[in-house]
Amino acid sequence: MSALERPAGPDLLTAAEAAARLGVKRQTLYAYVSRGVLSRQLSLDGRTSLYAADDIDSLRTARRRPTSGEVNTVIASSISRVLDSGHEYRGVKAASLVEQPFEEVANHLWNDYGPWTIPNSWIEHVAAAQRLLPDDTPFLDRARMAVNVTASLDRLRDDPAPANHCEAGRRMLLATVKGLPVRGDRHPEPGEANTLAEELWTKVTPDVGTDSQRAALNAGLVLLADHGIAASTFAARVAASVRADPYSIVTAGLGALAGPLHGGASRLVHQLLTEAHEEGCERVLGRRLAAGQRIPGVGHAVYKTHDSRESALHDLVVVGWTDDHRLDVYETLRQLLAERVNAPLNVDFALGALTWLAGMGSAGGQSIFISRIAGWIAHGIEEFTEDPLRFRPVARWIPERPELPEDA
Repeated sequence: MSALERPAGPDLLTAAEAAARLGVKRQTLYAYVSRGVLSRQLSLDGRTSLYAADDIDSLRTARRRPTSGEVNTVIASSISRVLDSGHEYRGVKAASLVEQPFEEVANHLWNDYGPWTIPNSWIEHVAAAQRLLPDDTPFLDRARMAVNVTASLDRLRDDPAPANHCEAGRRMLLATVKGLPVRGDRHPEPGEANTLAEELWTKVTPDVGTDSQRAALNAGLVLLADHGIAASTFAARVAASVRADPYSIVTAGLGALAGPLHGGASRLVHQLLTEAHEEGCERVLGRRLAAGQRIPGVGHAVYKTHDSRESALHDLVVVGWTDDHRLDVYETLRQLLAERVNAPLNVDFALGALTWLAGMGSAGGQSIFISRIAGWIAHGIEEFTEDPLRFRPVARWIPERPELPEDA
């Protein structure tokens, strides 16, 4: 083997080495590449394929793990990376960006720094549609309404240019937030230069709030803007693979986000804190442990020791509500869980505390998840650089089993 055919270092493997490590033939290795399960790169000679050892080891682990019907798909992305030490946005630790306005972080995800503007008439149309809904309409239903109304007003929504997708993303976020009814006494003036977090605060809580409390809300938006290929992000990428417009891509993401297993765990934390405030932390936690009930906001599929999103948001929540007596309930319960439950707290725990202390409803966390639109837009743009219609699962038909008579 020549020097050019040799991997540049221990982190790269030749096709022969990769196939041997996986225990498959080279043809199978090439099939993994063609199906998008595995990525490769060329060596300096431009002919030899090299494979990242970490990718090979991850695939080997996945192949040996019982999946119980689980479908595994590998999607290459440069937008966000989820590591046990914390997730990154294009190589920058997300936790280090919490003091940046959410709008700047969204621009960073998109690699586009256009202005955050939307015609006032569009906001008026969205607000008029929102007024037709019952007062107790869930936030995600209102978000879908805002996205659909905005889509109907954008005559150029099918323009596939990345800049158009970014502009549509800004308009969706602004329309969703600005078109919501105000909950508190402070009504933002038309044209007032509020950040998205400041504007959202007036729509999700009746509390006046402080700068530090709104900073905590902004941090929540930043930390939730993207997180690898989550279920909602995968749904958005599937929509993008058929070259859907950006509004349809976001609608696909919202549909998956509405599921009770994605984006709703903070509601259960909110309820847990309410119980702990009324009955005492030890009593509530002890009752749940005795019943073998799952504790919300604890454990994560990726973070085995620490979720940096939780600690980053926790620190800002403490600053924002340092003089609030309810903070003791949150801190006490957090400490008890750290001592008694053998799993790390995740971001949903801090998010539930934020919504509880801020006077939002128990479903307030969904309003903060609206920042995921930024991630879906970024993934949609990236998916447009891939071959269209690349997600082609094969269905296996299973005939219905005839019902047997009871005496059979």
